[in-house]
Amino acid sequence: MMNGIIENGLYPRLPITLLAQDGPIKLKALVDSGFDGQVALPYFAADRLQLEVARLAEVTYANGQRIEEIVCRGEVLWNEEVRSVEIALSEDDEPAIGTKLLKGCVMTMDFIQDALTIDKPA
Repeated sequence: MMNGIIENGLYPRLPITLLAQDGPIKLKALVDSGFDGQVALPYFAADRLQLEVARLAEVTYANGQRIEEIVCRGEVLWNEEVRSVEIALSEDDEPAIGTKLLKGCVMTMDFIQDALTIDKPA
């Protein structure tokens, strides 16, 4: 089970660990149900990971803006297992995880206790 928080009663955030050649990098990521990818990182965070570019992907934001983003391959520690993921690089300031990474998990958000849990199904 992974535990996060709901910051300011509005923003679900989860600590994640990305695996890099220099060692693990821990980040706090926004859980973004509008993002259908796995992981999104700002460019500066990707520099630390020394990621290889896998492809370009056309992305449509909620405001209708369409742009091409760089997608890299990487690894994340997810529910105590190493998982290969696609990492979209963006100009957003904060890391995010999307619904493709959440697929196959049970996520509970408690907006009274400001708690977030993500677990594998029983």
